[in-house]
Amino acid sequence: MSAWIRTTLATTMLLVAAASASADDFPSRPITIVVPFGAGSGSDIAARFYARALKEKLNATAVVDLKPGAAGMIAGQLVARAAPDGYTVLMGSGTVNAANYPLFRDQIGYGPQHFATVATIYVSPPLLLANRGLAGDSVAELIAGAQRAQRKLECGSGNAVTQVACELLRRKTGADIVNVPYKGNGQSMTDLASGQIAIAFSDMAAASPHVTRGAARIVAVPSAYRLPGLPDVRTLAEQGFSDFEFMSWNTLYVPVGTPQDVIRKLNEAARHMLASPEWDKQRVASFGLKVSGDQQESQAFVTAELIRWERYVRETGVKGAP
Repeated sequence: MSAWIRTTLATTMLLVAAASASADDFPSRPITIVVPFGAGSGSDIAARFYARALKEKLNATAVVDLKPGAAGMIAGQLVARAAPDGYTVLMGSGTVNAANYPLFRDQIGYGPQHFATVATIYVSPPLLLANRGLAGDSVAELIAGAQRAQRKLECGSGNAVTQVACELLRRKTGADIVNVPYKGNGQSMTDLASGQIAIAFSDMAAASPHVTRGAARIVAVPSAYRLPGLPDVRTLAEQGFSDFEFMSWNTLYVPVGTPQDVIRKLNEAARHMLASPEWDKQRVASFGLKVSGDQQESQAFVTAELIRWERYVRETGVKGAP
């Protein structure tokens, strides 16, 4: 055996031993959860629940680091380039880790190959909402009212998912709908509630305060089924618009190359969070579906979402605008 081969084997064994020791000791310092959106967003709320679960399950200190901007690509790039040691976790989403890939193909700076899936922790369709000044309890009635008033329907979007949803709604209805992009669903909902825009797609976390005080109302759910928490709100399919399904979701990711034993521990904390009564209350309040957090199931889910978003962006022709 040559000296070069012996040296290479020795180095490899040392690296494997170091990775194993690192996994055994994990976590030995604070974990950073990078959130691609601003304070109060669904991703921010989920990150704070996960930080608590890391403390309870792994006795780990966790820091929530908000990195909004550029449609979540700032956060995605940061985590993609981080050390693969489990101490930097991305609170991924349908925007950052699915829709952005075809929307910003030439400028995104990261891809699915840069991440390892830890767990999907939240899944829910976004909601289509209208401001209280618009007449009509269905999409058809909203459009008819806008046509009578000879006005456009401004459709607020706070991320790539809702941006494509606005464009797909325009194409499906043939109505005069204009997308108005925001940095987050919280901002779009503020303008919807104040009457600055007519309609918006949003997650319930951002929409809830405005719906509760009557400043906005839910018109439809873009999913194949009605939500248990909104049994009287019809789906877009029921209103005549087929093949109109969107999901807002959060999946935890770490940089590719992170030891599997470390990922397992991070996944255990995620499943601990999903089993907690506090999170279940939050999930139900935001119309989230029940998920297991199983790593393989999570990977299968995000793989299906990647395929869905490739198709949606191709069909709508939407161009990314970070």
